[in-house]
Amino acid sequence: MTISTEERLERVERLVEANSQAIARLTQQQEEVLRRIDRLSGDSEKLSERIEKLSGDVEKLSSDVEKLSGDVEKLTFKFDTSQTIGERLERLATSLIAGATISIIAGVILVLLREGSR
Repeated sequence: MTISTEERLERVERLVEANSQAIARLTQQQEEVLRRIDRLSGDSEKLSERIEKLSGDVEKLSSDVEKLSGDVEKLTFKFDTSQTIGERLERLATSLIAGATISIIAGVILVLLREGSR
């Protein structure tokens, strides 16, 4: 069974047509891939900008945390100082009350002794 030249030509034409359609589909797919790459590139740039902004925000927050840490240290010192002063005032007040009480008792005893010796 021999194939005629005309049949061979028809087969080649069908193959060429099939290949042309496949090339057209591949070209469309390539264009779609390129569009996606462009969109991803834009998204990547946006993400890079957001990352840079967030990095700046993190640096600012770090600076704020350091400042707050210093403020906390100052407040701790002030609190400790206030507490120490409060304790000293309490001891002083207790001493004054005790001294006044002793003075009053001593005065009453002296008055009683004077009255008793008369």
